[in-house]
Amino acid sequence: MELRQLKYFVRIIELGSVSRAAADLFIAQPALSHQISNLEDELKVKLMARSVRGVAATEAGNVFYRHARAVLRQIERMRTDVQHAGDHPQGLVSVGMPTSAATILAPALIAGARARYPDIQLQITESLSGHLQELVVNGRIEMSLLFERPDSDNARERIGQAKASGHLDVRPLLLEELFLLTASDQAGGDTDISLAQAAQYPLVMPGRANLTRQIVNTAFQDAGHTMTLLAELDSLATIKSVVASGVGATILSSSALHGSEGLIARRIVEPVLTRKVVLCTFDIVPLSTAAQRIADLIVEISGTLVATGKWQGALLIPEPDGPRTEPDQP
Repeated sequence: MELRQLKYFVRIIELGSVSRAAADLFIAQPALSHQISNLEDELKVKLMARSVRGVAATEAGNVFYRHARAVLRQIERMRTDVQHAGDHPQGLVSVGMPTSAATILAPALIAGARARYPDIQLQITESLSGHLQELVVNGRIEMSLLFERPDSDNARERIGQAKASGHLDVRPLLLEELFLLTASDQAGGDTDISLAQAAQYPLVMPGRANLTRQIVNTAFQDAGHTMTLLAELDSLATIKSVVASGVGATILSSSALHGSEGLIARRIVEPVLTRKVVLCTFDIVPLSTAAQRIADLIVEISGTLVATGKWQGALLIPEPDGPRTEPDQP
């Protein structure tokens, strides 16, 4: 097995086409196909399935893809770490953030990284938590903030793709309360609201695959309330726009309100709804020095944002026997 074969296979899967990969790699298509055939013969498994729509990894191919990505990434990290041994950390560090967390954390992280590690280039991917999870598991990004159920003591056990491999490293950061977000001119102001009262509002919510939506659904079901659902939207910006227009309300974290106008957040009580925010890495290979510094910086900045009240409605998850910070109210 050769490193170039790993590179070839990874590029084919990423592009979904042997011909496109051949053009991208500047190699003749028959030669590329021959290399993959040799790889499959050596492993004695089929790594790819071809169809009229292109090429996709088989089940064995998905496993091989994750390991191949990890090997290639580790080689690149080795080169960077060796070249800058004893120097300031350098290189590209990829970080995933769900949109609501990115609105409050990304500016502070970029500013902090620029001040402390000017030779590190951040690459921030903003998406839904479930998609970011897949990117971490497949080695496409080095780390990501993800959302978890508040009662999930071991996030590794819940996350599907990582469960089989056991290679997901999970670092709990904080708990976020969920709020009823309405247009600022609606009655009720910023007073607390019960779940029963929140159930009287027509809601615009993320899709059913969204973890926050699942937490809200469970809370409604447990309390015997029926949700009046106006629409399902997977764009946070569009959800906020619809709510600001006065058409409906939504239930999200207070961080989703950050930087928005025309919205107010009302804390939901009886019961309080929360979600856990964790920092995840796929630990087949160690993080580079630069990536480890950024991971530590994320933890530090998250704590500062909560302690100073800028990350409202958040509660730090302490180290064992550590202090606990009470959430601020918006």
